Amino acid sequence: MPRPTDLEMAQFQQSLYDLVSKHIRGDAPSSLFMCCGVMLKTCIEMYCSVLDVNKIEEILEEAIKTIPMLHDKVESNFDDITFH
Repeated sequence: MPRPTDLEMAQFQQSLYDLVSKHIRGDAPSSLFMCCGVMLKTCIEMYCSVLDVNKIEEILEEAIKTIPMLHDKVESNFDDITFH
């Protein structure tokens, strides 16, 4: 299978956002944590179906390294929003 393009990955990510947003309640922030936890658990389970534990740990360690960059990106996106 060829590697997905950046556009395909962005479209897939948007599909995930669309799906998850149906389950997040503004009056219940814990619903966001529940959705994120379930997605993370599902990803790890899917990795387990094809990878050994060491490879999964390597992937998660690399993902952890991206947290500061992703955090800055999300904060920057919120800075661009005007609330009325």
